Amino acid sequence: MNNFSENIDINIKLNEIFKDRFNIDLFNDELNINIDDNLLGSKFRLAARNLYYLLCDIEKEFDITISEEDIDNIKFNTINNIIKIINKELQQKAVETV
Repeated sequence: MNNFSENIDINIKLNEIFKDRFNIDLFNDELNINIDDNLLGSKFRLAARNLYYLLCDIEKEFDITISEEDIDNIKFNTINNIIKIINKELQQKAVETV
């Protein structure tokens, strides 16, 4: 996978979600996955409802709540954008607990 997150923990957890939910290994070089590929596009071929399941899985795994703004602004559509959202929410959560 090209240009994955610097946070290895996020990479591993996100990959586990994709493997468990969609049987997609993000680290499989044969799939030639780019983190900017649209999840609804020809490479991933996810249905819109799959994004809802993915959202729920991510919120549960990372113990975060993804804002409606991030969903409404079509930011929840690539691995890269999802990693950015997770990082943002985790940072915000860390600030709130201080």
